[in-house]
Amino acid sequence: MKKRRLLTAALTAAILLAIPHCVHASAMIKDTASQTESTEFRFRGYIGGMMLHSGYIFSRPFGIYSTAALPLGTMQIRGVASGIGGHVKFAFGTSTDMLRIGAEGHSSNVNYSPSPSYAHTGWGGILVDYIRRTKGRVHPFIGCVIGGGGVKNHIIAEGSTDDFVTEPQATMHKYAFMAIAPFLGIEVSLTPKLSLVVKTDWLLNATGPQNDFSNGPRLYVGILFNRLHH
Repeated sequence: MKKRRLLTAALTAAILLAIPHCVHASAMIKDTASQTESTEFRFRGYIGGMMLHSGYIFSRPFGIYSTAALPLGTMQIRGVASGIGGHVKFAFGTSTDMLRIGAEGHSSNVNYSPSPSYAHTGWGGILVDYIRRTKGRVHPFIGCVIGGGGVKNHIIAEGSTDDFVTEPQATMHKYAFMAIAPFLGIEVSLTPKLSLVVKTDWLLNATGPQNDFSNGPRLYVGILFNRLHH
């Protein structure tokens, strides 16, 4: 009986001594698995939302002509553009370095002199960017949109758009173009599922020169929702 008690006490002591080591080993295994998962290149989820933009854009000088092909003067688009757009992106990579692929599109308008002349530009396409997700709340990214778009330039040299009177010196130039828009910006984490995005880009016409094609820096601000898995 005495030997049995001693054996039971020894076994109990051995179990109590082994518990901390088992807990430590289990924690190490979990940490290793977590580190492996965070450094593994895989699908990480998606992110998307809407953005408002504004910026100062300008074109080259272009001439306008009468129906008799007589020159009426030279004009230039120059002014503050504003509009709306959005994107959706699917993320691949590690928990800190992600390559994101998706789609983006925007609509932008500018009024210019002589008033009430105005130009509308719409574009969209495939988006590819890289984001570095730091330990803090601010995450920088850089990328490019490649796709297509269209321009409608309403030129009203004299007259008004407030009535139904035909204007003798008014014309419209409409055309499509291949769009390339390099961009960079930051995403600021507000909550685990909500981010503020601030970015800037420069829209390029890759199809061919159009004197009334306007470009320049645009600044975008928006709210993004995500379902990312770190």
